[in-house]
Amino acid sequence: MNNFSGREKYLISNTLNCLPIILQGRAVLIDLRNETSVAGIISIADGHMTCELTDAVFIDRNGQCHAFDNFLIRNRMIRLLHVPADLDIKHELSQLLRKPASRNKTKTKRTFKQKRAEERHKETLQIIKTQRVADKPQET
Repeated sequence: MNNFSGREKYLISNTLNCLPIILQGRAVLIDLRNETSVAGIISIADGHMTCELTDAVFIDRNGQCHAFDNFLIRNRMIRLLHVPADLDIKHELSQLLRKPASRNKTKTKRTFKQKRAEERHKETLQIIKTQRVADKPQET
């Protein structure tokens, strides 16, 4: 994870705040809390879900479109982030969670928070694995 603070790394690893980071460089549609929408390409996203879109189109409540070169969306304004249909979100999440946390080379004792985060990662990977098995068509 690139230049994120400790708090952002925690949010990315343990919540769905990782979605905008996974979708960087892709065209997305984001519904906002004030009944408007923004479509564009996510160029920058942080661990708090603040997104900067390029080549954005703002769609107001009346359905009128307004073009912007850059558009910044604060995290608390996001209601819904549409994931593109061609993206395998399970695979992307498992790839993100598989990356080992960078620890110091010295033998330091892990904190309770680190142990709990690792357990949650393992649980999430197990859930994804069982979902894949359930999604495969059964052979008769």
